[in-house]
Amino acid sequence: MQTYIDFVEKLASEGQDEIFFNSGPTHASIVMSRIFKYAKDSVRIFCGGFNGAVSNDDEYLKYLDDFLQKGGKLKVLVEEDLSKGQGKIFRVLRNHKANVEVYQTSSRVTMNNGTGQPQRIHFTVGDDKMLRIETGVEDYRAQVNFGNTGEARVFIDLFEKLLPKGKAISLA
Repeated sequence: MQTYIDFVEKLASEGQDEIFFNSGPTHASIVMSRIFKYAKDSVRIFCGGFNGAVSNDDEYLKYLDDFLQKGGKLKVLVEEDLSKGQGKIFRVLRNHKANVEVYQTSSRVTMNNGTGQPQRIHFTVGDDKMLRIETGVEDYRAQVNFGNTGEARVFIDLFEKLLPKGKAISLA
């Protein structure tokens, strides 16, 4: 596992424009942690709802908390509102309410998976260049790139288009 962590850390710290793939909640947490660690301004997340498989990971929460403490802005679109549940992430988000916006959306995002069948995806964009596209929402399969501004812009624009359709979730 340390080899994978070192690999991701190197790509993230250098902002490498290189695609790599990952799967499973542990790898997802490592990648998301690095997005929080190296983002300077903003992170946008379109996800299922923070069910805990990734978002309750201690390293994930540490880097999210650090990002928000430095004044980073987090915008989240969730398919399911789990904010009243026991997820540890909601404690972190509540501690930084001024820097966090969470919305529930009925929108679903799909991509063509090459078989002619639309494939549901989730995604995260850090600043204007880091991108994790989760093409396997059940097993956390994803492609990642820490340095592609063009691709990141496509997903930022999509996120901002979906945002007004969402319903704000109170973190009070």
